[in-house]
Amino acid sequence: MLCSISGTVPEEPVVSSKSGHLYEKQLVLKIIKETGRDPVTDEPLEESELLPLGVGKAAHPRPTPATSIPGLLSLFQNEWDATMLEMHALRQALHATRQELAHALYQHDAATRVISRALRERDAALAERDVAL
Repeated sequence: MLCSISGTVPEEPVVSSKSGHLYEKQLVLKIIKETGRDPVTDEPLEESELLPLGVGKAAHPRPTPATSIPGLLSLFQNEWDATMLEMHALRQALHATRQELAHALYQHDAATRVISRALRERDAALAERDVAL
């Protein structure tokens, strides 16, 4: 089971009762605090709608300052979480931008075809008028 945001195995897995997606608790809570929405479906989501999954865990060491290896690992984990959140947001923005670009391209293509057809009709009408004179 992989987190829907980071794509990694979550340490504290939770499931959204609305969408059924699996998340790392820390990551999804950060997104809920920022946006109040489900990061995958973009529906409103509250912390109370997250269901923790019971999985066997090894005991985690207590957090220590950055002068120790466990402290550094904790810092790296926090940095990784921030990077995954940013990457998820960038993927969503990229998807939205691609959709907007496809829509704009379709509109431009349709407008070009309409203009081309109008010019052909104008040229045909002018040619008919010149022949009639």
